[in-house]
Amino acid sequence: MDHANPATGEATGSDASFQDPTALAKWTKLFLYAGIAVALVSAWAVAGELGLYGAAESPEGWTPVGILWLLAQAAIALGTAILVLSWIYRANHNARQLGAADMRFTPGWAVGWYFIPIAWFWMPYLAMREIWRASVNPSDWGAAPVSPLLRWWWSLWIVGSWGTDGVDLVASLRLDEAGFETVDAATNLVGHVLAIPLAFSLVAIIAAVSQLQTAHHRRQSEP
Repeated sequence: MDHANPATGEATGSDASFQDPTALAKWTKLFLYAGIAVALVSAWAVAGELGLYGAAESPEGWTPVGILWLLAQAAIALGTAILVLSWIYRANHNARQLGAADMRFTPGWAVGWYFIPIAWFWMPYLAMREIWRASVNPSDWGAAPVSPLLRWWWSLWIVGSWGTDGVDLVASLRLDEAGFETVDAATNLVGHVLAIPLAFSLVAIIAAVSQLQTAHHRRQSEP
């Protein structure tokens, strides 16, 4: 993590330089694509449990294949989270090195807001919006337009993550066990389905911001 000037929040010291986002963006997108594959398989499995197609009954209890699948899911989810947050940190840092002044969010807080209750509903979006603007036009980022892609990304995240959890909570309070299990399976299906466009939108954001920042850095480095 970089050191920040307490007055401006700008990076200082050995980390005060542009860091090529290419490799990090590549790995982050790779894990997001892996998450899309997981979501597709999981959605198909849950649809079968709900009887939406003629699926064979799943074997009861733990099986080696089932355990390996759960471990793979956990590894992909954890790897994706670490890579996405690392990319956000670097994108904020790079925007500052490209000349974006007076940014509200430091690299640390662009990541940190994802872990602050209540504020995690909107602050991470504002931090990403700032990164986008600063990447489009570092010299005048406050006037830069924001792509609708960011709003789609955040809306899908809120509905897919928090909306489905809210439905599950209400169902657990109002329905019997059988009814809750049906609702829980349905919300799981919705969550898996929404995870697919969510990942694609984040891949597009990462690709666009990384390309913008790399292009700005290349132009600034030319004699």
